[in-house]
Amino acid sequence: MDTEHYPIDNAPEYEDARPRTNRFVTLLKKPVVYVSLVLLLLLLGVYLYKESQLKGVRELAAQEQEAAVERANERIAENSQYFLEVLMKPFSWALRSALLTGNVEQVDQYLFQFVQEKRFSLVLVADKDGNIISSTDQNYTGTAFADHFKPAFLKADDTMVDDANPERVVVASPIMGLNSRLGTLLAIYLPDNPVQQQEAAPEAEAK
Repeated sequence: MDTEHYPIDNAPEYEDARPRTNRFVTLLKKPVVYVSLVLLLLLLGVYLYKESQLKGVRELAAQEQEAAVERANERIAENSQYFLEVLMKPFSWALRSALLTGNVEQVDQYLFQFVQEKRFSLVLVADKDGNIISSTDQNYTGTAFADHFKPAFLKADDTMVDDANPERVVVASPIMGLNSRLGTLLAIYLPDNPVQQQEAAPEAEAK
């Protein structure tokens, strides 16, 4: 009786019963890979910590710069106000003699010479009744002072500076005679642009 033989190639295949090991886990068990991964994680942690520190330093520097800019602008405003007060008083004294003699032509000459100074856009004089008798802008001449500017300027006993609008400072000074008020001098001054906070250069941030 012949025994049947099956070809080896056609023998039934059986799945390997041994559990398969995760190749990634096996790779991690190798000392070289494990140490490298730990070092990479440590470096990432150090990087993130340094970035957090740098962000805090940048924010602090920005706050300090903002405070410095604010102080600088306050100092500039104070200096401008002092400059205008000092400048207007002697100019009003010079105008007094012309008003005492009723010499409006001389007043015109004084005003047009004064407005040539840098950053003055308008200079005018109102008489004791509040009427503008001389102005570097002829549109104001012959009109009522109170129609264009604060009436309080006409009653002030000393130089007043109105810097509510930082781009257009109004300064007024009384023109006094020996015993009474002769008129009011007013000028509009255009100050320098305020100091702006500068952004850090990209190369500085990269450091």
